[in-house]
Amino acid sequence: MTRPSADEVRKVCMATLADAHAVYVEAIRQTMGRKGLNAIGEANRLHGLTLGKSAIQSGGLRKGDLHSIFDFFSAAHPYFGFELEVDSFTDTKLDLKVTSCPWIDAFRARGAGEDICTWVTQIDEGIGQAVDPTVRLTIPKCMMRGDHYCIYSYTK
Repeated sequence: MTRPSADEVRKVCMATLADAHAVYVEAIRQTMGRKGLNAIGEANRLHGLTLGKSAIQSGGLRKGDLHSIFDFFSAAHPYFGFELEVDSFTDTKLDLKVTSCPWIDAFRARGAGEDICTWVTQIDEGIGQAVDPTVRLTIPKCMMRGDHYCIYSYTK
């Protein structure tokens, strides 16, 4: 038996992580409804804020620099596999275009709601808030909603 490549291991790990996200989000949706989903979103945002603050300390993110959010996620590509590019950028807004998501197939296979990314990406909003506490994340385009790509729009 041959050993799996790093890319094969990453793909399996990301599918497993996506499956876990789908399980907890959908279980909370079924048992607690919108109130539970809001609680998950807030817990994820706070976790992202912790991750972001750590990245500020290590130099992976830069206070006040929205573009550093792209740099941070782009550097994580080999580990996570999200393919993204800057769609537009100003001093007050960063739009990231996500063209490949390693979670989308697992989300769909698990029967996740088309809004799952709203709850899971609150982690990404928290990361952005480490850069600037006024940052808010919206997702005007999302593959789970049938779009061909996602737009993560960070606005302050």
